[in-house]
Amino acid sequence: MKKGYWKAASLALAVSLVPMAPEMAQAANKEAQAQYKKKQTKALRAPIFEKLMEAQELQEAGQFDDALKLLDRLKRRTGKRALKPHEMVQLYNFYAYAYLAKEDYPQAIKSFEKLLKEDELTLGLAVATKYTLAQLYFANDDIPAGIDMLNQWFEITDKPTPDAHILLAQGYLQTKNVDKALPELQKGFKLAKQMGKEPKENWYSLLQYAYAEKKQHKKQVDVLEILVNRWPKKNYWLALVGVYGELNDESLQLYALQSAYLQNMLDKESYIVTLAQMLSGDGQPYRAAKVMEKGFEDKLVEPTGKNLERTAEYWRRAQEVERAIPLLAEAAKLSEDGGAAMRLAGLYMNNYQYKDAVSALRLALQKGGLKRPLEARFMLGQAMFHSKNYGGARKEFNSVIADGNKQKDDAKSQRMSKMASQWKKHMQVEIKREQDIKKYLNS
Repeated sequence: MKKGYWKAASLALAVSLVPMAPEMAQAANKEAQAQYKKKQTKALRAPIFEKLMEAQELQEAGQFDDALKLLDRLKRRTGKRALKPHEMVQLYNFYAYAYLAKEDYPQAIKSFEKLLKEDELTLGLAVATKYTLAQLYFANDDIPAGIDMLNQWFEITDKPTPDAHILLAQGYLQTKNVDKALPELQKGFKLAKQMGKEPKENWYSLLQYAYAEKKQHKKQVDVLEILVNRWPKKNYWLALVGVYGELNDESLQLYALQSAYLQNMLDKESYIVTLAQMLSGDGQPYRAAKVMEKGFEDKLVEPTGKNLERTAEYWRRAQEVERAIPLLAEAAKLSEDGGAAMRLAGLYMNNYQYKDAVSALRLALQKGGLKRPLEARFMLGQAMFHSKNYGGARKEFNSVIADGNKQKDDAKSQRMSKMASQWKKHMQVEIKREQDIKKYLNS
């Protein structure tokens, strides 16, 4: 990079100030161009040319300070040996590129600024200098100055490049001026197409960002779809997921999220959990459960009570109760309240595992925090009944009946009391039936 800048400067000198940038034709803005058009390229005196070449050799040898000292001596010349105005133009140009080679950007900026103030500055060199200076301002985080200088450059060049429009747009975006950035981006794309050039990745990235800021989500989607197809990166896929969400297109949102998942781009728990939730909501609980379990295996999803319970629910919806129970049992142990244990008991009951249901219900009541503790006690009575623990079942049913009757203003408690009473009667019938069978067999 260092030699490149220096060589560019010396080449400009050797070919009589041919500018480094490609825009050397007549400017579109005639008024802005006028101050430079009348300037004619003048030849350098031989001694001056030789000293500049000597400075070049020092710089190419890495002797930056010696090169700058030589330029300083040229600048201090007086009398007949003093540099003429057109030679001062070249001196400041060499200063600027020498400082660039040394990576002393503040001094390079100062040298370019001095160069632009010289009366003998030609149009070609003005075009090259303004563009380079604009880039330096941007690189030095002086965005307003970069924008101003680049706009000056546009005024004196008749062939602005697509990159220049994109650079200006980027400056506007950094100053939150999206209304000015978007037209520049569009000009850059249009000009690139006219020139047969392929737009770059970061151009599309800036364009989708501008559309996002303007809430033009449909246009943003069009750009993001190009990005994920040409440059399938995680941030583009996740941005696409977000925009589909803004457009309330859950089908495409799920498609984008799955695509990112299949490319191993979802590396956070929140992404995995969201994908599983969307799959389940889309009627794919089996896949949702598999996604969660892989998340556990890959250490991306923490096996908290909530995550385990969520995964168990997906297995239950997928009619995979045997795979749901161990997860929900672990969740019940980890949970602070008895909600998970209560739901575990429901699975046990539906799977005819009544003794396990009794244990789960006792855990639920022990942990507490249940919305309907009376219902848990009623279920405990049922589980005990099915486990042939009639004494325990009777005790629970009686307790539910008594407490339910106390809550006369609570319709659900009253209903639970009636159900417990019915089950108690049913249990008495079952006990008598078993006794009759036993008597018959012993007779």
